[in-house]
Amino acid sequence: METNIVMKFLIIIVCFLLKFSNGEEGHCIWYDQCGVNPLGKITNCYYNGSAKLLTDETALAQLESACGMIYNGTNNTYTCCGSDQIATTISQFGMAKLMLGRCPSCYYNFRSLFCAMICSPDQSRFLNVTKKGNSTLYPDRETVEEIHYTIADDFAERILTSCRDVLYPGGNQHSLDTMCGRPYDQCTKESLMRYLGVDNPAVPFPIYIDFSNDTSAQERYYNQSTFLCSEPIISRYENKTACSCLDCEKSCNPLPPDVPDKKFEIGNMDGWIVIALITIALFLSVFFTSTLIVSALKKRRHDLYRSTDTNILILPSVQEKSSGVFWTIRQRTERFLEQIFFRLGLFCARRPYFVLFVGLIIIIGLSCGLIKFKVTTDPVQLWSAKTSIARQQKDYFDQHFRPFYRTTQLIIVPTDQSFVTHTYLSPPAPLSEYTLGPAFEIEFLSDVLDLQTEILSLQATSSLTNQTIRLSDICLQPLAPDNENCTVFSLLQYYQNSKENLYKHIGDDFFTYFDYTTHFLTCSQAPTTTRDDPLGLSCFADFGGTINPFMVLGNYSNGTYANATALVITIVIENSNDPEKIRNAETWEAVFLDYMKNFTETQTTLRKSGRSNEAANFTVYYSSERSIQDELNRQSRSDIFTIIISYTIMFLYVTLTLGHIRSWRTCLIDLKFTVGFVGVLFVLLSVMSSVGFYSYCGIAGTLIIFEVIPFLVLAVGVDNIFIIVQHFERAKEEDKEEYPSTEIRLATTISRVGPSILLTATSESIAFLLGALTPMPAVQIFSLYAFMAVFIDFLLQITCFVSVLAIDAQRQDSNRPDLCCCVQMNVTDKSNEHESKRLLQKIFTKLFTPIILGNSIVRAIIFSIFIIVTCLSAAVIHRIPIGLDQKLSMPKDSYVLDYFYGLENYLSVGPPVYFVVNENALDYKRISDQDLLCGTSGCSSISLLGQIGQALRQPQRYHLAQPPSSWLDDYFDWLQSTNNPPCCRIHNQTNQFCPATLNDTSCINCPITFLDNQRPSPDDFSRYINFFLHDNPGEKCPKGGHAAYKDAVQLMNNSIVKSSYFMGFHSILKTSSDFIGAMKSANEIAKNISKTILNNQSKTYTDSDELQDYPVFAYSIFYVFYDQYLTIWRNLIVNLSSSFAAVFLVTCILLGFDIHTAFLIILCVFMIIIDMFGVMYLWHIELNAISVVNIVMSVGIAVEFCAHIARYFAVTPGKNRLERAQKALAEMGSSVFSGITLTKVGGVVVLAFAKSQLFQVFYFRMYFSLVIIGAVHGLIFLPILLSYCGSSLSVVTDEKKQEHHHQNTIPNIVTAGNLPGANENSFQVNSREKYYQ
Repeated sequence: METNIVMKFLIIIVCFLLKFSNGEEGHCIWYDQCGVNPLGKITNCYYNGSAKLLTDETALAQLESACGMIYNGTNNTYTCCGSDQIATTISQFGMAKLMLGRCPSCYYNFRSLFCAMICSPDQSRFLNVTKKGNSTLYPDRETVEEIHYTIADDFAERILTSCRDVLYPGGNQHSLDTMCGRPYDQCTKESLMRYLGVDNPAVPFPIYIDFSNDTSAQERYYNQSTFLCSEPIISRYENKTACSCLDCEKSCNPLPPDVPDKKFEIGNMDGWIVIALITIALFLSVFFTSTLIVSALKKRRHDLYRSTDTNILILPSVQEKSSGVFWTIRQRTERFLEQIFFRLGLFCARRPYFVLFVGLIIIIGLSCGLIKFKVTTDPVQLWSAKTSIARQQKDYFDQHFRPFYRTTQLIIVPTDQSFVTHTYLSPPAPLSEYTLGPAFEIEFLSDVLDLQTEILSLQATSSLTNQTIRLSDICLQPLAPDNENCTVFSLLQYYQNSKENLYKHIGDDFFTYFDYTTHFLTCSQAPTTTRDDPLGLSCFADFGGTINPFMVLGNYSNGTYANATALVITIVIENSNDPEKIRNAETWEAVFLDYMKNFTETQTTLRKSGRSNEAANFTVYYSSERSIQDELNRQSRSDIFTIIISYTIMFLYVTLTLGHIRSWRTCLIDLKFTVGFVGVLFVLLSVMSSVGFYSYCGIAGTLIIFEVIPFLVLAVGVDNIFIIVQHFERAKEEDKEEYPSTEIRLATTISRVGPSILLTATSESIAFLLGALTPMPAVQIFSLYAFMAVFIDFLLQITCFVSVLAIDAQRQDSNRPDLCCCVQMNVTDKSNEHESKRLLQKIFTKLFTPIILGNSIVRAIIFSIFIIVTCLSAAVIHRIPIGLDQKLSMPKDSYVLDYFYGLENYLSVGPPVYFVVNENALDYKRISDQDLLCGTSGCSSISLLGQIGQALRQPQRYHLAQPPSSWLDDYFDWLQSTNNPPCCRIHNQTNQFCPATLNDTSCINCPITFLDNQRPSPDDFSRYINFFLHDNPGEKCPKGGHAAYKDAVQLMNNSIVKSSYFMGFHSILKTSSDFIGAMKSANEIAKNISKTILNNQSKTYTDSDELQDYPVFAYSIFYVFYDQYLTIWRNLIVNLSSSFAAVFLVTCILLGFDIHTAFLIILCVFMIIIDMFGVMYLWHIELNAISVVNIVMSVGIAVEFCAHIARYFAVTPGKNRLERAQKALAEMGSSVFSGITLTKVGGVVVLAFAKSQLFQVFYFRMYFSLVIIGAVHGLIFLPILLSYCGSSLSVVTDEKKQEHHHQNTIPNIVTAGNLPGANENSFQVNSREKYYQ
């Protein structure tokens, strides 16, 4: 009995203890909802009792789907939450799902935290009510107004780790940027839990989440097993795949090792420099050793072997025998050319007016084509070939989506650059202090808003239609017709461009609780916030889109937007292929530029006058879409005067120095001002004829034609003019008995110099013609125009100019002064006139030639110096930078330069980059094809977004700054939304789309069949895609795709996706190398994605120039301009190689297959080009289309410097090479020096004073270098090279062969009756003997 009593007592004690335990450790702290509190937030009813069995079927189903870790079955689920609480929780989870749902493990862990807090049956174990209130719904009940939630320390860390990398594609940001209250990479578990529980304005009451590390058996905190983001969710009620690489770094494939750029080095030195030094050392050793050996052998074998000054040690008989065939070919070629040019010269000299009349008719006929002349100023058409892949990409983007927008941008920097600390009462403000940068000073923001408002209200008037043009007529309106506000990216959009909103604040007489800075912090962390309570402001712009802080703030550090020191305002204007719309946009932009010019000039004037207090408290850098073209046009107009001065100096030099003044008595007679004027006029007419010819052909020109080609043709043409006139003057100084008439003397002169002029003109023309094969349009057009101009100039010089010279000779012979030929002068004193020589020729004969070729040691030293310079120049070619500094293209006083400065110093993000999926590349309805694009869970790790995610982890290599927006992922989230109401609803009668903002009981949830990984069925994918693209984002459905993706998806029949793009952003790009690197890396990513897609389709990937062969390609607005740089070296090398080959082939043929001399000419031209590259490196000249044109032009001018002297050497007899080189330099050197060098130096130096930096760098520096380098090579190096390595045979070998040659040829040239019979066989023989001696 006693035993039974004891047992009963023990049972009572145990039951009491159990009941006490349940009351203390296993009871609830709330149950059901008790209305709203004074702040309008739903509150929970305080309840201190045991968990209740949940029986509501709907609530059970909701609990199972949202909080499976709490659900225990239909009849065994005890909770501390009622059905209303569960419904509210589901609604609140709907927003969390939009932010985190793309990463299932993160979303699961997040739900675990709040499911336990809301519904766990043992809440009291880890929840502590610290503040209660009275219910407005049930007056007799209390509400929970504040709690402390204790969780395991590592549980919070695991939640943070699993969610850290989750993206929010619609905002190009990470979800934790919004949910942590600070940048995701600076988020800690403490800041995350504080924001979720306290700082977040959406929480109904403060939830202080505390951490505990207590490991005692009696746990007083909540802990829950979690899933890593790289793990799939496998539980009783959920089975989800792991997060993708975009949302979880642990899911990414290992990064490849960071391989630095390969540098060719030998012993920590530049490998090319080392090779150059070794080459120089070997060359000098071999050269000086062989020179000493040859000198010794010459002394020992002087009597046995032919005396030469080089290392040719062959007996004359052997040499003549071995070279007989080549000598014959050269002899016959020279004879043939002389006959042709003698006949041509004689015809032009005897019929000058007929020749001039025919030439004038032809010139006029070609020049009339100027009425059809069109100038190509579009940089896209100038620098990008139509068939280039970048041009195809641009055309595709413009046609399938829309042309990239026109942008008008302002960068505004406050004058006061001090940081300010704002103090708030905390709580209710999240923090007590905020330190913000200069860009957030309230008066500065107010002034900027005033400026922005004035700009947005500007109006323009069309000059054609007299129509008033407002910004709203031309701007981008992404939500039209629902919202017709213009797209303006500005920080002030966080306040809807309203001063009232900007100055709105909540506080009392002592403290501020919330104001514009707290609102900014909310919006910068969560741009999609639709209501920032308690201010009641939205973060959405007035045009309905989101404002990413990195687009409107400048010069912030470490991703902390609050540190910004500048604001960026971008006005987006519609671009179009419609010329009228473009004109309207340009008209408004012109008004904007005028307004900003007046504004900045006014501020500058106020500051300079000491009235800074009246000036704006900021500096503005501004630009519009038309700015660069406007400034280029202004620069071209301003430099016209400089170009005219340059050409005038060259013209005056030619006209004043062409004549040979015999004495002061014959000064007026000997002047050749008219001849020089006509010669230069022919140069200009050849340019006009070339332009007219191609205008007939419909080939538009470029401005570079008028800047470069006249310079080129002057260099080529003036040189030939000097050669013809000077040799004609020399012929006149010879005995007149040798020439029966002036016509014969002129014809003989042309027969002498004609082959040389033909050689240079043909070489240059063909070289330019081959240059037209380059794919770069600007170079192609230049080459075509240059070819025709040089060819026509050559024809005019050997025909019309000869006729002009014949007429002038008749004037001079009759002692009539130049410019006044109607007057005849009586000149009797002609003593020693024929013996006089030009001063310049005397200098070359008596001074320059002996210095260069007189001493063997000097020759060897000079020769070695040239070789050394060329080797060193070749060694630095790879260091020449590629690109074009855009600042160089602007005038020095341009406002655009200030804007470029603002871009480099204040812009915080680079241009957008689009990864475009080619049309019909994929079937978007198929899940397998979706997996190749999307970036959410269940997608392939090597999908489009997956590979971009990998690239984002290597920003230095791939130049990507922001995660890409993904319409596909957002579409999936939009379909899966569980908000109340959900995003996708249709009218039950009409099946029309119902926006989430529409309160209509006839709207029902879209019937969607979800397949694997919550993907819609193919039919549902097509059925609702158009609804998604027309759904405006808002508070209830922030993932509506209208604003962000309307233009990103091309639909057919409103259901079939034909093509689409995924947009991201490049990192900050400042230099040409940055832009080129960004383009190359984006193309690399796109090619890897294309390979993946083609491999999945069992197709073979091949590099192609056809866009249709790539399923995916990258596009950005600047690619089409920088694409040229990817192949610029290859194109230049091909161009130069073809030019060199053409010069060599033509030279070889016209020299009678004198391969030896042709090779030396091309070697000298090659060295000039190599040294030009060396100058480009030393003078910091970038390689771009302009410098490529100049390099191609340099080949033509280099031929002029070299070919005349080399040919004179080849046809001049002499005892040895040295003597022939001396003759060639003495006779032709003065013509080359005066015809090219002196002519150009004066004109080029003027370009140094041009306002255009482009002219100073690419025209003055390169032209000046070309003239100097060409002159020293042609007048110094080439004669020395010929003295060492020139051909051993000349065409004219001895007087007997010469006389025999002319006895057979002259009767065929001059017919009987034209000349006195006694002179038929003698005049040309004697003259030629003097010419070659």
